[in-house]
Amino acid sequence: MAGDLFVEIVARRGRGGRGTAVLLRGIGGALVAAALLAVPAFAQDDDVNDPLEPLNRGIFQVNTVLDGLLLEPAARMYRIATPQFFRTGVSNFLANLSTPVVFANDLLQGEFQRAELTLGRFMMNTILGLGGLIDVGGKLGMPPRHSEDFGQTLAVYGSGPGPYLVLPLLGPSTGRDAVGRVVDLGFDPLTVLGAAGVGIFLDPTEFGLARTGTQALSFREQTLDEYDELKRSSIDLYAAVRTFYLQYRANQIRNGAVVESDDIYDENLYEDPDAPVQAPLE
Repeated sequence: MAGDLFVEIVARRGRGGRGTAVLLRGIGGALVAAALLAVPAFAQDDDVNDPLEPLNRGIFQVNTVLDGLLLEPAARMYRIATPQFFRTGVSNFLANLSTPVVFANDLLQGEFQRAELTLGRFMMNTILGLGGLIDVGGKLGMPPRHSEDFGQTLAVYGSGPGPYLVLPLLGPSTGRDAVGRVVDLGFDPLTVLGAAGVGIFLDPTEFGLARTGTQALSFREQTLDEYDELKRSSIDLYAAVRTFYLQYRANQIRNGAVVESDDIYDENLYEDPDAPVQAPLE
């Protein structure tokens, strides 16, 4: 969901994969993605539904200031101070906490086989993986984690994306995805427990805030190098982020399925299409 642009960057470079995609769903991932996005730019793609581009660019600018002041320095210190196995364990734990939202949207989309895998992995990692610190399911050969959210669920049932948005502290989105964020909060057990004032070992509201901050720190550390490279290579970072985000969301909705297209190179352009087909010589 949120932070999806940089989830894809990490996945393409083999550092985050689909497990990170699950981790970054919800408010925590959105906070990070928002903080990463901001430089002045002026291009507008006529094919993109971005009627609020001037406002979006202004918010885009503010978010990067927050990143430079808070997240990036903290993420660099986190990388220096902790070994890789520790950071991997934190990522696994946070991904495991996000599983109930994925499971709920699997069911809503009628993806019952994926829902079964999601639930099985959650139980296995929670019980055998020290609360999710170890991805036992992955070590046993289960398919990579997948990401589902209510924005994707709305798309499955035919809802259009609506206008492109850059939300304060929540990063790139669309009208549909913004609604999805709110609904996904209701699928999060911590939200329900916090609203009910129920705490077992820890206050759920305080734990939720701590989780959000940890998600932001963990994800920002994973995208330090990729974001630096993106800034160096993009002439118009705002437009690049917008295009990347919309394409990535479309890919998520298709569950990674490749879009079929006609390949003109499959045709012999010099052959008469009305000529009878000849059997191949033996």
